[in-house]
Amino acid sequence: MYSSRFYNIDQIVKDYSKLKPLDIALIYENIDRNLCETLTYRELDGYISQASNYLLSHKLPSQSKVMLSIPNSLVFIIFLFACFRTGLVAVTVNPNLTERELHHQYDKSNSQILITSKDISKLKIPIIKLKSIQLDDLSDFLEEYDTNYEGEITHPDFEATILFTSGTTNLPKGVISTNASYLTKIYSVANHLKMTETDRHFLTLPIFHTNGQYSLLAILSVGGSAVITSRFSKSQFMNLASKHSVTLSTLFASTIRMLLLSQKNHDEQNNSIRLIMFAQSVSEEELILWKKRFNINLIQIYGMSETTGMISANPLKRSKNMSIGKILPMYKYKIINENNKNCAPYENGELLIKGTKGKTLMKGYVNDRNSTAKTIINNYLHTGDVVYYDNDNFIYFVDRKNDVIKRSGENISTVEIENVLVNFPAIENVSVVGIPDKIMDFKIIAYIILNSENIDLNELKDFCKINLVSYKIPEKFIVVDKFPTTAVGKIQKYKLKEELQ
Repeated sequence: MYSSRFYNIDQIVKDYSKLKPLDIALIYENIDRNLCETLTYRELDGYISQASNYLLSHKLPSQSKVMLSIPNSLVFIIFLFACFRTGLVAVTVNPNLTERELHHQYDKSNSQILITSKDISKLKIPIIKLKSIQLDDLSDFLEEYDTNYEGEITHPDFEATILFTSGTTNLPKGVISTNASYLTKIYSVANHLKMTETDRHFLTLPIFHTNGQYSLLAILSVGGSAVITSRFSKSQFMNLASKHSVTLSTLFASTIRMLLLSQKNHDEQNNSIRLIMFAQSVSEEELILWKKRFNINLIQIYGMSETTGMISANPLKRSKNMSIGKILPMYKYKIINENNKNCAPYENGELLIKGTKGKTLMKGYVNDRNSTAKTIINNYLHTGDVVYYDNDNFIYFVDRKNDVIKRSGENISTVEIENVLVNFPAIENVSVVGIPDKIMDFKIIAYIILNSENIDLNELKDFCKINLVSYKIPEKFIVVDKFPTTAVGKIQKYKLKEELQ
């Protein structure tokens, strides 16, 4: 099922701390504090052992849930691996959650202790308060604990993490992934991306998120290294990529657009990046602009927390980046229509991924058997995503199933409308939702962010008439300053719908 080289996740760092102890494993750049920290594989292994011994001192039974509410940092990664090493389950959450949201996820996951660097005054739960996320402070914090760990070895079937979904269409659910599911995924990803020990992955996205975690583990699994930043910065992305000779990176559509809008600098043509993976669709025009300006190979990928990350990816050569690529060989899949029949090429339907719970699919949603049973049926994970495939078996994302608007018998993709509207000169970004209507089933509402102070709505309506069939034209346009988003920039459409109801 997974690379026989590693029995569990922890073995990755253990092995390389012996095979290449002085090689750099991690580099951390705190953009806001102008701080750079570096760890070799030996140093990383020592810190993990110290943190593991510290956690054991709290007498937590194996498979207890430990919530990590820590920003991107080496400190976060050390405690994450300490959970892997001790057989504790890391509940990795957005460090910017409100106390109410944090308490909900703490209770939902049955967490027994919270590790954070923030001052949390109102929560009546056991808290380990870190002085900061700087490595020097962690060294002082763990000084009395041994750099050797003698505890029991974690079984591959043990739960490794609980990650809460992005919550774009509904409230977040806690996804349980095992050691085995991570090992299966990172082996497949490393193989597809042809990762080697000479690669250095540039991670600017949140490491508490699925994408950040499997990307980090995949590069370490081949003995490579990673550069982690405190946050994404369009002005410093290329500078840091050049400074640290990175070869790989992962972005989202929103960060690609930010880079296209950024000021040019000499590092754009002075870097070692061979490949950037990206998720969420960008336009053909943006792909052309990217190639012309940066000439760095892009491939669109697609994944979910429920599959511990990547499900499909474009090939490294001859990609079709308006598609989400081809389903990885580790999976079987089918695309079904509303009558539960297999779709023909170019016919829209829901994507179903076949796998095994705890191996190639999530073990389930924490404390939510009903949602688990509705999502995984007869070993098929129902993704909730509407897609179609072409004659070459490339998959094309159409919309979230919950975001397809059914209007007077017609199925309308909000993504299609968004891709049209974003080409209107005055519009910087757009999000389209449907709200219930007694006559039309649903009305189409477009939330828009402007790139100038004014917009001529008559011109916009004329633009829509030229580019959209009449039943796809929004009834209403609402101008906003920003959208409610998840930590990785996904628009939370359910919050936009709540404002209208």
